[in-house]
Amino acid sequence: MRQTLRISFSLKNTYRVNSILYAIKQIPILRKILPDALYRMIGFKIAGHIMAYMWEVISAIFGKALYFGCLVGATFFIGESNHTASFGEIFLHLFLFGTFIGTMSNTYMLSTHRTKYYAIMLLNVDAKKYNLVNYFYEIIKLVICYSGAFAVLHFAAGIPWWLPILSVIFTVCIKTAVVGYLLHSFEKGNTVDGTNPFGKLTLLYVILCALLATVLPLVNFTLPYFATGVIMAAGVVLGIFGFLKVFKFNQYREVSRQTLTNAEIVRANPQKNLRENTVKTISADTSIKSSKNGFEYLNELFIKRHRKILWKPVVIISAVAFTLFAVANFAVIYVPELGTELNGILLTSLPYFLFIMYAINRGMSYTQALFINCDHSLLTYSVYKKPRNILKLFTIRLRGIVKMNLLPGTIIGVGLSSLLFTSGGTDTPLNYLLLLLTPMAMSIFFSVHNLTIYYLLQPYNNSTEIKSGTYSIVMGATYMLCYMFMNIELPTLYFGVAVLGFSIVYCLAACLLVYKKAPDTFRIRA
Repeated sequence: MRQTLRISFSLKNTYRVNSILYAIKQIPILRKILPDALYRMIGFKIAGHIMAYMWEVISAIFGKALYFGCLVGATFFIGESNHTASFGEIFLHLFLFGTFIGTMSNTYMLSTHRTKYYAIMLLNVDAKKYNLVNYFYEIIKLVICYSGAFAVLHFAAGIPWWLPILSVIFTVCIKTAVVGYLLHSFEKGNTVDGTNPFGKLTLLYVILCALLATVLPLVNFTLPYFATGVIMAAGVVLGIFGFLKVFKFNQYREVSRQTLTNAEIVRANPQKNLRENTVKTISADTSIKSSKNGFEYLNELFIKRHRKILWKPVVIISAVAFTLFAVANFAVIYVPELGTELNGILLTSLPYFLFIMYAINRGMSYTQALFINCDHSLLTYSVYKKPRNILKLFTIRLRGIVKMNLLPGTIIGVGLSSLLFTSGGTDTPLNYLLLLLTPMAMSIFFSVHNLTIYYLLQPYNNSTEIKSGTYSIVMGATYMLCYMFMNIELPTLYFGVAVLGFSIVYCLAACLLVYKKAPDTFRIRA
């Protein structure tokens, strides 16, 4: 076991060090300065090892700290309207159902990390020892982090001492119970997936747990300490059977081969898989036609043939947003106590929606489909790269992507305005208009931003691989900036006006930049 653990650490560290050095080499400025022999330089390798060890510690702590932080924040929010339960009861209620959801997302045992593929499939390491060593290593990290967090909560929130201990044991056992179920399922001849244990029922299970976690406390029904303890104790019993299966199971090489081979096929040529999956979604309906001419004809056919990947997600997002706002309005009307707190949040937390609008924007998928099934061929023709034609097609495409993103943006805007009204209203009528228009302006901004960056930094090569480090940096910076706005509170009036003004200026500047620069930048990368 000790030798297996050493091999596992060595592989993981080597993989991380090489990944770090590769990432450094992709930075545009450093790429020209650093030598190709970077991977053989002792100084850089030592620095890479230090960063790899730091990443191991940070990744173990940060994710779990963020999880507990979100639970504490949600507990405070729910506690504003739930006056029948203590802080500890609400927290453990959320933690219980959150743990049930967590068993679906990461079972540890059936991970498909590339280092596991190297160890078991290439180096022929004992599969049972490797899986058990790494599983219990992850479990030990979880126990240490959870124990520290629950120790703080025990003293800060007055949670009975036995519940934090039981909660940590429950988390370990319920994860192991799911692992045991999957291993048993594999013995029965079924294909297993560590991130989708129940197949088509997994999504329904996650939604149900999320609703039980959040809706019940909002209507003043929270599991008391005793009930939470009973459910956790039942989970511990299930975990015992899970541990028995984990130790008795003798087909680790076979189950690893199944999960790792499937994952490696996808990883080996992600661009090929991306192209094939995109092609599968193109409509083969020969009756699809257009009465338009020129670039308008080309774009309309593209939209109609790619409706499945372009419009279907938009419709789903819009339906979910409509449902959430309908439920929220209903809750505020029938539980007036929620309205007072929610009203204040709506008037100061509009910046939060910048990240939401970024997350649901379909710009990245749109430009990816454009390149794979359209620009990949058209960019070989010189007439296609003339400034006038580039700007004309840019505006046509922009109109199409704006239409798609405006649908959920409009629903969110209407939902926010209606929620402001039902939660008590405002003395400044302009706030209603700003709550309506700002999400729409954000939708337009991200549509313009994604398409503009695509034209100015066209990142793909012939194999549809992203070869532009600058493109990755710009998109990463956009993500970080939007994420930072989640922690900023600004009056709706100021933020809304600023977003509307900035969006108008950005759209005009983007069109000018595309006209001036795209003829030189909009090309297939080598």
